[in-house]
Amino acid sequence: MKYSELKPGQIVSTQQFILDKTFLDGYIKSTSDTAGNSCVDFAPPMSIAALAVRAAITDLKIPGGTLHLTQEVEFFGPVPVGETISCSAKLLQNSLRSGMRVLVIELSVKSNGGSHLMSGKSTITVPN
Repeated sequence: MKYSELKPGQIVSTQQFILDKTFLDGYIKSTSDTAGNSCVDFAPPMSIAALAVRAAITDLKIPGGTLHLTQEVEFFGPVPVGETISCSAKLLQNSLRSGMRVLVIELSVKSNGGSHLMSGKSTITVPN
């Protein structure tokens, strides 16, 4: 992927996921996210953010040596287990600093019915 050719405003990722119990159990086990232990009917909020970031990283073909600098997320309500979610990422900024390519992406997660579940922003650097 030629990161220098990506333009602000460009959609860089779109993926759908089903928040099934198998995924959520694995997420809770691997992260020790105690928020997931108390609400067995709803996904831990950060599991949704993790899927959105994973989708963007996968679609952008992020290489080794990448640094995840910042992340901001806002959640708009509980998401039930079994929900299908759509994750998208749009490039907000693409710049070069000290030999590293800096990408700022806007994350958006919606329910199958179109309700806005999460929004966020992530800043990463990739080797140039």
